[in-house]
Amino acid sequence: MADVSTLVVDSILAAARVAAQVCRQVQGESTLSGVPEAKTGDEPVTIADYAAQAILLHTIARVAPTHSVLAEESSAHLRTQGESTRRRVHELVTQALREPLDFEGVCVLIDHAGKDATYAWAIDPIDGTRGFIRRDQYCVAVALLAHGVPILSVLACPNLAQDPASPQGPKGVLFHAIRGQGAFAAPLDGGTPRRIHVRDVTDPSAMRILASVESAHGDPVLIDRVVRDLHLGVLVRIDSQVKYGALARGDAEFYVRPRNHPDRRENVWDHAPGVLLAVEAGGKATDLDGKELDFTTGRKMLNNRGVLVSHGPWHAMLIGALERAERG
Repeated sequence: MADVSTLVVDSILAAARVAAQVCRQVQGESTLSGVPEAKTGDEPVTIADYAAQAILLHTIARVAPTHSVLAEESSAHLRTQGESTRRRVHELVTQALREPLDFEGVCVLIDHAGKDATYAWAIDPIDGTRGFIRRDQYCVAVALLAHGVPILSVLACPNLAQDPASPQGPKGVLFHAIRGQGAFAAPLDGGTPRRIHVRDVTDPSAMRILASVESAHGDPVLIDRVVRDLHLGVLVRIDSQVKYGALARGDAEFYVRPRNHPDRRENVWDHAPGVLLAVEAGGKATDLDGKELDFTTGRKMLNNRGVLVSHGPWHAMLIGALERAERG
C-alpha cells in the first residue's frame, strides 16, 4: 500500500482544524443563518458545509491536485441560494484562507476534482449536519483512499469532550489515522497527538453500543433487540462519525449502522474516515453480514449491507445477535 507523505498528513490536519474553526464560528452565532432548503434526499446543508469543503479542497488542490474527489457538496445547490447566503459563504472562505477569491473562485474550490482515480479523497465537510444545527455533535471528516482502501483519515470533532471522564471540560478533538501506523487524538486547538486504542473489556454489562441520534439513520428496534439479547450495558446515541472516534479511544465497544430501508446503501464519505480510525485503534469493521467493507464502488458502498464496528472480541457474537434480531 502506498505511503502517505508527511506534507499531505500535516496539510490536511491543518486544513481540518481551519474548517472546524469555521464551523464553530457559524455554530456559535445567535442563529444558524444560511441553512438552505433540504437537498435531494432530504439532507440539510448549511453555509458551514460549503465553507468547510472549500477550505479542505483548497489544500487538496495544492498538495495533491491530480487526486480524484468524492465529496458530499457541490456548488450547484449553493448557486441557487439567496445573495446573503452566497455572500456569507464567500466571506467565511476568504477570511479563513486569507486569499482574495471571488464567489466563482469559491465555487471552483468546492467543485475541485482531479482525474487520478488511483487516489481519491472522501470528504464530508460536516458529517452530522442535523447535530450541527442542534449545536450537538458533528465532525469534519476526510479520508484518502488508494485503490479504494483508506490509507489516511481525519476526524475533527469540535464539540467532543477531550476527556471522556469530564464531559463538561474542554472540548474539541482532532483524530487521525494512517494505515499501518496507528490512530491518534489531539486537542483540536493544538497539542501533541497521543496514540489511542479501543478498550479491552469482556464483561457485557460494561459494554456500550453506539447508534445514531436520527432514527432515519438506522433501526432503533433492531438495536434495542441486540442490546437485550447480549445483555449489553448502555446504548448511547451520538450524531455523525464522532461515534468512530469515541469507539477508537475506548468510550464504547460497538457501533451498529443498520439499514433503515432494504435498498439503502451507505455513502463512502460517511464511513471511510471513521473505519480506518477504528481499525488502526485495534477495532474491527465489517458490514452486518461480516463482509469486508468495500469502498471501490464509487460514491455508494454498493456491496455492503450496513456497517458494524467493534472493539474486536465480540464482533462475531454481535453479528449473530443482529441475525437473530432481524428474524424478530
